[in-house]
Amino acid sequence: MRPDTETLAPISATGRVERVSTRGWGRHRTIGAAVRAAREDTVIVVAPGVYREQVVLDRPVTLLVEEEGAAELTAAEGPALVVRGGAATVRGLTVSGTRGGQVAVSVTGGSLTLEAAIVSGGTVEVSGGAAALLRQCAVQDVTGTGVTATDGARLGAVDVRVDRIDGNGVVLTGSARGELVGVHFDSITGAGLVVGGTATAVLDRCQLGRIGAVGVAITEQATARLTDCVVQDIAADGVRVTGSAPFDAAWWPTVKPGMLAGAQVGDPGNGGVTLQRCRISRTEAAGLLLEGSPEVRVDDTDVERAGSAGILATGQSRLALHDVRVAHNGQTALAVRDEAEVRGFSGALTDSGANGIYAAGGRVLLRDCEIRRSALTAVHLVGATEATFVDCVVAGTPEIGVRAGERVLLHVRGGVVEGAEHHGVHVDGTADAVLRDVTVTGGTIGVHLDTPHRPLVEDCRISAAVQTGIEVAAGCAPTLIRTRVEGCGAAGVFLGEESRAVLEGCEITEVGGSGLAVWAEAAPVIRDLRLSHCKKNGLYFGPDAHGLVIDAEVSHTAYPSVYVGSGADPTLLRCHVHDADEDVSQADGGQATFQECWSTDVGSATWGSTPAERSALTVPALAAGGQRRSVGKVNPVASEADLDALLAQLGALVGLTGVKKDVKTMVKLMQMVQRRRAAGLSPPPMSRHLIFAGNPGTGKTTVARLYGQLLAAMGMLASGHLVEVDRGQLVGEYVGHTAPKTEAAFRRAFGGVLFIDEAYALVPEGQGSDFGQEAISTLVKLMEDHRAEVVVIVAGYPDQMRHFIAANPGLSSRFSRTLTFDDYTSDELVEIVEAQAGEHDYRLSPAAQSALRSFFGATGRGEGFGNGRFARKVFQQMTEQHAARVFELINPTDEHLSTLEADDLAGIDVDFRE
Repeated sequence: MRPDTETLAPISATGRVERVSTRGWGRHRTIGAAVRAAREDTVIVVAPGVYREQVVLDRPVTLLVEEEGAAELTAAEGPALVVRGGAATVRGLTVSGTRGGQVAVSVTGGSLTLEAAIVSGGTVEVSGGAAALLRQCAVQDVTGTGVTATDGARLGAVDVRVDRIDGNGVVLTGSARGELVGVHFDSITGAGLVVGGTATAVLDRCQLGRIGAVGVAITEQATARLTDCVVQDIAADGVRVTGSAPFDAAWWPTVKPGMLAGAQVGDPGNGGVTLQRCRISRTEAAGLLLEGSPEVRVDDTDVERAGSAGILATGQSRLALHDVRVAHNGQTALAVRDEAEVRGFSGALTDSGANGIYAAGGRVLLRDCEIRRSALTAVHLVGATEATFVDCVVAGTPEIGVRAGERVLLHVRGGVVEGAEHHGVHVDGTADAVLRDVTVTGGTIGVHLDTPHRPLVEDCRISAAVQTGIEVAAGCAPTLIRTRVEGCGAAGVFLGEESRAVLEGCEITEVGGSGLAVWAEAAPVIRDLRLSHCKKNGLYFGPDAHGLVIDAEVSHTAYPSVYVGSGADPTLLRCHVHDADEDVSQADGGQATFQECWSTDVGSATWGSTPAERSALTVPALAAGGQRRSVGKVNPVASEADLDALLAQLGALVGLTGVKKDVKTMVKLMQMVQRRRAAGLSPPPMSRHLIFAGNPGTGKTTVARLYGQLLAAMGMLASGHLVEVDRGQLVGEYVGHTAPKTEAAFRRAFGGVLFIDEAYALVPEGQGSDFGQEAISTLVKLMEDHRAEVVVIVAGYPDQMRHFIAANPGLSSRFSRTLTFDDYTSDELVEIVEAQAGEHDYRLSPAAQSALRSFFGATGRGEGFGNGRFARKVFQQMTEQHAARVFELINPTDEHLSTLEADDLAGIDVDFRE
C-alpha cells in the first residue's frame, strides 16, 4: 500500500517527501539518491523492489516502505544500511546481507529506529555512543551473531524475533546497554543472549527456545535483569553467570551459621544479576549455573527439567533465592561447591533425579523451604560446607534425609525431616551439627551421630524410626537436651562403645526395645530422664558400661526397668522406678551404685519404696579379686572417711607445699560454709573457680581431679568428675562454630570440673578477631547460668594467665583465687623417679640417686620446663639403658634386673621442655 500525505504528516513536520522506485515511479531510482536529496526530517517513501546499494544515514530522516516487507536493501560489500548520525527511522524494509557473518545494519553514530523490518543474512551491529531501537522486527538466517551492541551503545528491542541464527542471538559487550521487551529467540546454534564487559541487559517478557548452547550467558562485570522471561529447550545451561558487577547496596549481611538475624538479603539496588518471575525449563545441562564471583538474586522463578543440576553455584558466587521452585531435574536440584554462598527463602526443591541439595564446600542457608521426593539423599553435605536450615521440610527419599560428612558444620533449627528410608539425620566424618527444635519422623535410624566433635540435639522430637531413634557411634560425645524419642521399633537411644554422651531433660517412650542402651566402655552423664512403655529394659547398661544417672524416672517396662551387665559400674542417684514387674536386674559381676533410688508399684523390687528406705545401696564388688572400673566419678553421697582419704591422696603428692596448703584452706572454708548454712547464717563470699599457674608437669591436672572429688565428697558437686579440654575443643574453625563447641564441653562437665589447659591460648596475642574471644564470652555466661553445677579451672604459664584474665571483664570476678604450682626441686624430681621405679618394680641404687640429683641440678629450667613429665622421661630412658646393660650379662640376678645404677643415666638425651 502506498502511503498518502495524511499518513506521512505526523512523521514529517516539514511535509517534505522524497519518493524512491526502481521502476521510475518516484523522483529517485535509489534510496541513496533520495537520502542525499533529503533535508532534515524528510520522509523517504520506498516503493517495492530490490535496491542493491549501501544506504548511509547521517541526518534525521525517515524511510517508509509502501508495502511492508516488499522492499529489499542489499549491498555488494559491507553493511547495506549504515547510520552515522542524526535520528533515523526505517519502517517496513528488508535488509539483507550477502555473506555469512557480514554486518547488514551498522549503527555507529546517532540513533536508528527500525520498525516492522526484517534483517536477514547479516548482523545488526550498534557501536560507539550510538543507539538503536528495533520494534516488531525479525533478525533471521544469520551466520555469526544476530544483534551486537558494544562499547557505549544502547540497544532497544520490542516484540522482535531473533530466529535461525548460526551463532549467538544477541551480544552486549563493553559498556553497552540493552533493553529487550517481548523478544523471541528461536533456533539459535550458539548462545541466545551474551552479556559481557560492563554491559547491562534488561529483559522483560522475553522467550528463548531451541538454543544450541547457553540460553543466557552473563560474564565479566556485566549487569542483567530478567523479568517474566522463559528460557527453555536449551542444549547447555539455561542461564550461565560467570561474572557480574556487584550490587551497589549492602544486600548480603554477614550471618553466623544457625542464626536468623540478618539472614534475609536486602534490596540489592543496581548491578548484579536478577531474575524475577521467570521459567527455566528443559535444559540439557544446568538450569542456572554460577561460576567465578557473581552476585545473583532470583525471585518467584521456576527451574524445571534440567538435564543436570537445577541450580549449580560454584567459585565465590553469591546467590539469593526467594520463592524459587526447582523440580523434575535429571540430577541434583541445588548444588553448591567451592566457596559459593546460597541463601534461599520460601522455596521448594522437588522430584530431583539425584540429591535435593548437594554441597561440597561453601555456605548454604535455607529458611521455610521444602526438599521433597529426591532420588538419592535429600540433603548431602560434604567438604568444608557450612549449612543452616531453618523451618524447612525434608521429605521422601530412599536414602538419608540430611547427611553431614567430612568437615561440615550443620545447623538445623525447626522444621521436619520425614520419610527417609535409611537415616533421618546422619552426621559422620569430622562434621559437627546442632539440631534444635527439629522433628525427625521415620527412617531406619532417626538420628545417627558418628563424629569426634560434640554435636548438640536440643528440643527435638524423634519418632517412628524402624530401629533406633538416636544412635551414637563409638567414641562420639553428643549432648542431647530436652529431646523426646518415641514410637521406635528397637532402642530409643543407643550409646555405642566408649561414647561420652550427655543427656539432660530427655524423654523416651513407646519403644520396641530398651529405652536407653549403653554399650561397653560408654560413660554417659544423664540428668532428668523419663523412660516409659519400653518392651524391654528402660535403662540397659551392657557389659563393662559406665555412666552417671541423676533424677531418672522409669516406668511400664516389659523387662527389668534397669539392667546392669557384667563389669558395668554405673552410678544412679535419685532414680525412681514405678509400674513395672521388676525394678533392677544385675548380671554376675555387675558393680552398679544406687543412691537414694526407690520403687513403687513394682512386682519384684530391690529398692525401697518409702523415703526412709531410700538409703544408699551399693552392689558388692566383684568376687575373685575383680577390680571396679573408674570413670572419674565418686559417690555422690560421701562420708568423712571419703574426705580424709582424698586429703591423704593430696598430701601424698610429691612437692606442691603451697598448693596443698591452699586446697586444705579452701576445704576448711567450704566446711565452715556448710556449718553456717546449717545454722541459718549467711555464708561468706567465695568462688570455687580457680586459676592454676605453673609450668607443665607440676601436677595441675592431678590436683584438679582431686579438687573435684573433694567438692563431691562435701556434697558441693554431684559427681566431681573431671573434663579436660584445651583450645581445640572449645574454639571452632568457622564463624558460629565456637559457641556450640564450648557449650558442649561445658555440659559434659555438669556435676564436675571443667579443666581448661593452656587457657591463655584462647586469646593469642595480635589476633583480636580470633574465635577464642567468643569461647571466653560463652564460657563466662555459662559459668553465671550454672554456678552451682560446674567448677571451672583454667591453667597455664603464670605470665600468660594474667593476660588471659585481662581478656574479658567477667573473668576476673569469677576467678578470684590463683594456686601457684612451683617447679619441682631436684630432690622432688628424684622422688618422682623413685615413685615411678617402685610402680614398675625397679629401685634406685644410692649412686643412681646421687647421679640423678646432680643431673637434675644441672638441667636448664627455662619456660616450658617439663617437671614431672621430664622426670618420667628420664626414668623411661634409664630403663632402656638398663635393659641394654643387663642384656649383656650372662646370668643376671634379680638384683641386676631390678636395680637402676648411675651408669644407666650416663649419656641420656631428654629435652627439658614438655
